[in-house]
Amino acid sequence: MVIKQVNLESILDGDNSTIYTATTPPETVPAALSDIPDNHGPFGSAEPSSFSVPWPGSTFIIRSVLSGHVLTLLDGQIVLTQPGGRGSIHWACVETTGWLGFLNVVSGKFLGHDAKGILCCSAERHRWWEFFCPRMRPDGGYVLLMTHYERLWHVGIKAEQGVEKLAKIEDGGSDRIVLWEFAKV
Repeated sequence: MVIKQVNLESILDGDNSTIYTATTPPETVPAALSDIPDNHGPFGSAEPSSFSVPWPGSTFIIRSVLSGHVLTLLDGQIVLTQPGGRGSIHWACVETTGWLGFLNVVSGKFLGHDAKGILCCSAERHRWWEFFCPRMRPDGGYVLLMTHYERLWHVGIKAEQGVEKLAKIEDGGSDRIVLWEFAKV
């Protein structure tokens, strides 16, 4: 697998609010991640642990607290997968006009949503459909919020034609919201 360097100056909007050149990690999956036993943290526990704060200029593995699976770009789709499997799991955090965004370091595309609200990774620029607001919860972890006109909707699980997909969801029902952690790499 070839991992390419991404020059953010060429893909961020022209306001130059935050520009940096991302450093691509040497591998898609850090070796230490695969060495952690299933029943021990930080990736083997269903409880929030001490992870990093999402911040522009850093690269993260984004993990679901409940399942322990990580946000992955796999065969062109955004899915939750076991750590150590196929797919691209490194997300560079960027900022544009105060909004955070997550750039997949392998594809050079931004995490966002399609017209139905399903998460995708196809945008070449960080704009409205790729704006995120991670909100820390008092008991640990983060909810991810995405813009929906003048509102913020949670990122969670949505059933579409009988298949569960990651999407922005209006309701914010606790059984559908995903609680996230950010592991800096």
